[in-house]
Formats: sequence, structure tokens, C-alpha cells
Amino acid sequence: MRGINIDLTIRSERKYEGKILNVRLDTITLESGKDIFREVVEHKAAVAIAPMDDDDNILLVRQYRHPTKEHLLEVPAGLIEEGEEPDEAAMRELQEEVGYRSTNLRLLGGFWSSPGFTDEYMYCYLARNLVKSSLPSDDDEDITVEKIQLSKIHQLIKLGEIQDAKTIAIILMATEVF
Repeated sequence: MRGINIDLTIRSERKYEGKILNVRLDTITLESGKDIFREVVEHKAAVAIAPMDDDDNILLVRQYRHPTKEHLLEVPAGLIEEGEEPDEAAMRELQEEVGYRSTNLRLLGGFWSSPGFTDEYMYCYLARNLVKSSLPSDDDEDITVEKIQLSKIHQLIKLGEIQDAKTIAIILMATEVF
């Protein structure tokens, strides 16, 4: 559940506009009365999905993430497009990234991905009862789908094979549901 919005901003200036993010410099007044600056990365809300098949496998995607210079193992995820509801975005991303849709898509909750510098909010879903149904993937994605037995997921996190925060978070959120 999202909290109460409190806006302490007294001035905001956009410094950069890009394809997937914008950067602004805000001047805010703290409750103490002190004015400070905050750099904020503006980013659309996103969805992350933990798809589980009938054999208790979690379908993860391995893809190159340039900032890390590594191929990371992650849950399928993506941005919510203009005019799209989170549930619709989750179903679309599921079809684009792993080639399935779900007849049992359940919202688990959500979180701020890194609230110290970005306004990105992530909606998290569990997808069960998977049915083959694919949509074309995005041009800039080179994804490999991996089925991981549910019983091995926590060990992969401990071993550092899964290092992506949203993936770790959604696995923890879904643990009671599995």
C-alpha cells in the first residue's frame, strides 16, 4: 500500500529528458526548515511478474544489463505504457518476454525501486496457469528464458546467481503464496 504523499518541493528544474527517464533538480524544504537539493530520476511505473508453471518452475529471463556489464537472471518486467493499467502491462510483458499469458494473474503488492533517487514504482504479480501466447519482444531486448525449479530459487539468491533486487523482492513476496 502506498503512503500519504507529502510534497516539500519549493522549486523543480528539469535537467535532462531522455527516452526512458528524465532527471530533475528539486529544491525542498525539510521539516527542520532547511532548504536542500535533491536530484530525482523520473521513471515510469513498472511491473514485475513471477511466472510459475504447473511443474513448480519459475520462468526467469537472462539478459545483458549494460550498467552492470553482466547478464542478469531476473523475473520478466517492464514499463507501464501510457494509458495502460498495471494488470495489462503485466500480461503484455509476460507474453513479450517469456511467451505465455496467465489465466491466474495475482497482484502481490509493490514497492519503490530505489526511493533515494527515483520515483519509479514497481507493481509485483504472481502468474499461474500459464498458456502459450507470445507477442513480439522489444527491439532492444536479447532475452533467454530459463526455467528454475522453485526449490532452487533461494539457493540461487544466496549464491549470488540472482542479484537483481526486484527479482529477490518478488520471490520474497510470493514465498507464502507458493
